[in-house]
Amino acid sequence: MNQTHPTPEELVEYLHGELPASHDAWIHSHLAGCSSCAEAFEAEASLTELLRAHARSEDRDFPPQVAAAIREAIERPRRPPVWESLRTALRPVVALPAAAAIVVALYLGINSWHHTPAAMSINAAYYVNNHAALTASAPFAEDAPIPAMLTSDDTAADQQTVAR
Repeated sequence: MNQTHPTPEELVEYLHGELPASHDAWIHSHLAGCSSCAEAFEAEASLTELLRAHARSEDRDFPPQVAAAIREAIERPRRPPVWESLRTALRPVVALPAAAAIVVALYLGINSWHHTPAAMSINAAYYVNNHAALTASAPFAEDAPIPAMLTSDDTAADQQTVAR
């Protein structure tokens, strides 16, 4: 706020009643005592009134076709949104069995994923008997199985104990 004279913007705001009460009162009292500011205010007021009169003269009637189209759009039955259709389709009568089926499927699916297979048992007698049968039928054949040798990881230590 300029303490000597109000600015043109302040005069426009005063004209439209957009100033706080204290500032509005100060401009009112200033206009009463300052003729140059009162003339500037009157010029702003006449310009505002001239613009309003021009706007009223250019005011056109609303086209009847547009009004009819608006009324028709308002009166036309509205299609329900997708969410509303989905909610209607998933009423508790349908949703409850579907949810139960999903829960069961998930439960069975998760259990099958995390199911550990049973440990396989080895029938050692079968392998021993099979080996004995193979070696008895053709002990010196080229495709005869090589007999297993029992060895120790500490062969060097075993040789040293034998040498002593």
